[in-house]
Amino acid sequence: MERLLLFPQPFPDESLYSLAVRFHKLMVHESYRQTSQELFGVYSRTCGSVLPCCLGSLSQRLEAAYSVDDLIERFTLLPLYRPFMAESKYSVVRATMAGNSGSGLKMSLGITASRFLKHDSFRYCESCTREDIQKYGVPYWHRIHQAVGSCSCPHHEEVLHAITFPNRADWRCMMLPPEAHGVPVLESACDAASITISKMQLWGLEHPSEVQALLAGSFLSHRLHDLGFIRAGRIRETALKAFVTGRLRFFPLVNEFKEIAQSCDWVLRLLRPRGNVVQPFKYYALCWLLGADLEQLRHFHPGLDPDPSIKDSLRGDFEVSSFAEIAVEAHRSAFLRSTESKCHDKPGYTWLYRHDRDWLARYVEDHPFLRVRGPLVDWGARDSALARELLEANDLLRSAEGKPQKITRAALARQISNDYDFLRRSSLFPISIKLLNDLLESDHDHQIRKIQWAATTYQLTTECALSVVYRFAGIRTPRVSNAEICRILSFES
Repeated sequence: MERLLLFPQPFPDESLYSLAVRFHKLMVHESYRQTSQELFGVYSRTCGSVLPCCLGSLSQRLEAAYSVDDLIERFTLLPLYRPFMAESKYSVVRATMAGNSGSGLKMSLGITASRFLKHDSFRYCESCTREDIQKYGVPYWHRIHQAVGSCSCPHHEEVLHAITFPNRADWRCMMLPPEAHGVPVLESACDAASITISKMQLWGLEHPSEVQALLAGSFLSHRLHDLGFIRAGRIRETALKAFVTGRLRFFPLVNEFKEIAQSCDWVLRLLRPRGNVVQPFKYYALCWLLGADLEQLRHFHPGLDPDPSIKDSLRGDFEVSSFAEIAVEAHRSAFLRSTESKCHDKPGYTWLYRHDRDWLARYVEDHPFLRVRGPLVDWGARDSALARELLEANDLLRSAEGKPQKITRAALARQISNDYDFLRRSSLFPISIKLLNDLLESDHDHQIRKIQWAATTYQLTTECALSVVYRFAGIRTPRVSNAEICRILSFES
């Protein structure tokens, strides 16, 4: 295997894709395909991913200057996920990243099912970019900025910018920040939740062993116990959901935060993972929802009962006595945000009726439901319009080609827009009902029309026998006299 004679010196927290871009620019290659062949020996489609593959080939080309484990630990985001997966799972993931095919890697880690990938983008911090240029002479992509849920820079507490590659290209155009246009991923420049979670993720990326100790010591269980959400060894799900629902309102409703802010169902699934890989972003987001910060994660010691002063600081503003208030506030907010006009149709009405009836009664009194009555129906106009339709239907049936069809109620009703409905409310359509009865055709009148049609169609004369006339006219039981038939045949001939 060919040896790489030139490879960029890595910068702190630099991603493997950033190293590939800088190598691409140093070698002045025309396309990513050429760069990929030199780095990996194959055309790697995962170089721009936070979990790239082909690391075994790259390590060999670097003559073991960086082992596969070094490449994974220093230039990918797998250390962020490692504490949340079993050792057997990690071995499989590591082998996949060392090989030349990364198919199914993100699916096996639950990233695909989390629906976070649709918010995936290349992100950078403007302050980090300026500092990198001053210190290293070139900007580069930081790993932590590419982590799921990283919307703020943990170093400068600034909103990250997402790059838009020109001409709808993707990462294979090999650009560094900010060589293309970037837009802020958050509207608020100082979102507390985003900043705290980004700092937690940076700490988790740099200290995976400490995060493993955090998980082994059941930090979340201790936190739930301190906040009063565990009673007799069981989670108080109703109180926890009400509390989390109230806290979720402080999440920005954009990007990855939008996926977890819509419902709190994921919280219980995270507390009971059942062997599934926990998403680091969700774990640290739940830590924030429970009022924890980075210092509490760093100084957590399982098995030790903190003194009252520390315990009080852990509680902060989340006393158990306030859970009911948080639940009431959450249900009131959901009720007020609804656009339904009727109170009974608004979400949370039943809960408020049972637990906050006084507030609900005041709301109903201040917002009376005014039933809007539509304009009264002008039955006279409808009757006149229906009468005109009946006349048009009668003319249509009588002028139809072929053997004459008998004018019946059913035949007329099939031709009008109201169909049979007006027959059920005859008192509302007096003109139409009277006209309908006048338009109806008797058996005698229908046979007269059929004989006239047969005489014209088959050129019948008075010399034809009556049986011939009846057969051509389709008459089995005659209702007309012989004199009428002769008169019709004489007139037609």
